[in-house]
Amino acid sequence: MGRLPFVGRIFWKVLVVVAVGIVGAFVGFTYFTDYTRTTTDIVGSTISGILFSYLVHLWLLPGEEPPDQPPNAD
Repeated sequence: MGRLPFVGRIFWKVLVVVAVGIVGAFVGFTYFTDYTRTTTDIVGSTISGILFSYLVHLWLLPGEEPPDQPPNAD
């Protein structure tokens, strides 16, 4: 079985950006509405943030280089 790709330096940078976005969203919702955070919001945001960060990390990974020459038609 193959291993899932993981590059720590990319993942941690993405996770920081996602975490700042989540905190900003909570602050915005709390400030501009009468929304009250609950424990479920924090746990759900943590789990979702980690999964979203991993998916973005996969999207940002460098892909395989395309071959220079097309394969022979032999």
